[in-house]
Amino acid sequence: MELREYARVLGRYLWMIVVLPVVVGIGSWIFRPQPAPQYSAGVRFTIGVNAPPATQVTGYDPILTAYQASEYIRDEFVEVVHSDSFAGDVNAQLARMGVTGITVRRGNISAVVEKQRRLMSLSVTWHNPEQAQQIVDAAVKNLAENNRKYFAQLGSTAATVTIIDQPVVAQVGSSLRDQLDIPIRIALALLAAIALAFILEYLDTSVRDARDAEQLGLRVIAEIPRK
Repeated sequence: MELREYARVLGRYLWMIVVLPVVVGIGSWIFRPQPAPQYSAGVRFTIGVNAPPATQVTGYDPILTAYQASEYIRDEFVEVVHSDSFAGDVNAQLARMGVTGITVRRGNISAVVEKQRRLMSLSVTWHNPEQAQQIVDAAVKNLAENNRKYFAQLGSTAATVTIIDQPVVAQVGSSLRDQLDIPIRIALALLAAIALAFILEYLDTSVRDARDAEQLGLRVIAEIPRK
């Protein structure tokens, strides 16, 4: 089939190629789900180990050892925050703070280590901005008080948590998947409409012009043009 034939088929069913994506787009917009607003509370801080007094150690550099221990903590920080144990301890911390009606799961808390700056970021995603603030406060407090539990390599020495920024609560925007949902539906509807146009053309046995008649083996003597 020549390109002109393709254009002829698309032109014949242009109404369907246009209408189907428009209908799908409007329907997807009207009936799209309305997710509840989500809020994120984030805080940046550092975790470090204090060097023991030089009089208590022999055979190694206490400052270097403290620095290496701090590096180990940062490497394990993300896994610790994503654990069920940490989420359970945050719930216990919330209860001690007098906060009720909140049950935190590990998927609600995330963490990132900024390697270039040696800083750590902890964020909480929640449906209520005030509760998000309370959860992130409890998470930081739990990490400061119970880090000996998570970082066994420190032995009996606890790490020091230093807050760099105060927690900031902001509404989370739509995800990339949600933003592309309707455009993808429209694109699929357009492809389906084009495919359907060629299927209908293939199944159509009508004779519309001289070309269709010649394809049936008939000889065309004359053709009355359209006005």
